[in-house]
Amino acid sequence: MDFDGDGRLDLVAGTFSGSPHLATGGEGGFAQPEQILDGKGERILLNQFWNYETKEWDTTKRSDAPGEHPPEGQATSALAFDWDADGDFDLLLGDYRSGRVFRRVNEGKPGAARFASVNVPVLQGEQPLSVPGKVESMRALDWDGDGLVDLLCGSVVAKSPRAEPPAGVYWVRNAGRRGEPRFEAPRLLIAAARSLEPQPAPSGGFYPEAGDVDGDGDLDLVVGAKGEWDAPRRELTAEEQARLARVTKELAEVSKAIDAFHETLEHDLEGLGEKLADALVEARRPQILPLIERQRALSEEQDPLTFGRKEGYFVWLYERVDS
Repeated sequence: MDFDGDGRLDLVAGTFSGSPHLATGGEGGFAQPEQILDGKGERILLNQFWNYETKEWDTTKRSDAPGEHPPEGQATSALAFDWDADGDFDLLLGDYRSGRVFRRVNEGKPGAARFASVNVPVLQGEQPLSVPGKVESMRALDWDGDGLVDLLCGSVVAKSPRAEPPAGVYWVRNAGRRGEPRFEAPRLLIAAARSLEPQPAPSGGFYPEAGDVDGDGDLDLVVGAKGEWDAPRRELTAEEQARLARVTKELAEVSKAIDAFHETLEHDLEGLGEKLADALVEARRPQILPLIERQRALSEEQDPLTFGRKEGYFVWLYERVDS
């Protein structure tokens, strides 16, 4: 979206550090992402975050709204959304730990954001909105065509494959009016697989996107997610058995070399300042990249020769059949 009002598209994204980032668009592409700050110049977060100074996970209550005592939360997903229809973007923050969603009010104006310092809980009716399986991603769109912006949320994963309700893709319908959203309880659109099948099925880490893929006038779903499956067993030929033994041995050697590289790097980074540490990591990158590439190639060669439970990452298309 055009976050800063300069006529160019920008990127707003959550990060595992617990803070949303902004990459502004320019003639030559996107600038390096920077933390989005509130009106006091402090980084926007829930109450758990990665402290870049101490290099440790930290907690704070400074962003809790008065009278609110939310669970410990890590804002790994962010969505720029003009909540109050005043022409500027507010922020929604999705919690990776509890499944809650919070709002940061933009008290500035279009092109000159000034965010409040507290997180306002987003509600479903009178209760805090909670996405089953915790929040992995959020999208703002009009799913039911009533002119109001709904939420499309993807889950991380449930505690158990058979948890109720399951992880998956959820539609959170807006039953309010323009500038005054009122959300209903999440409705399950795509559920995580409950058992292993011969073909990959989505099991967690749901990233949904909506669009009219087949051109029939309604919104379909494109979903990126982790997939799991049970590869059927078969007898290997003598040549395949020899190849598997060779690949497995070399893969173990490459993996050991990668571990040794990281151990040495961690040791050499101790006590270095941020700039020197970044320079050292960059200088040694050419040493590790060939190992990583070789590990990837060997894993791909090994994969069709092994069986049983497997996992990978895929994109699924779900064509909408209802109106």
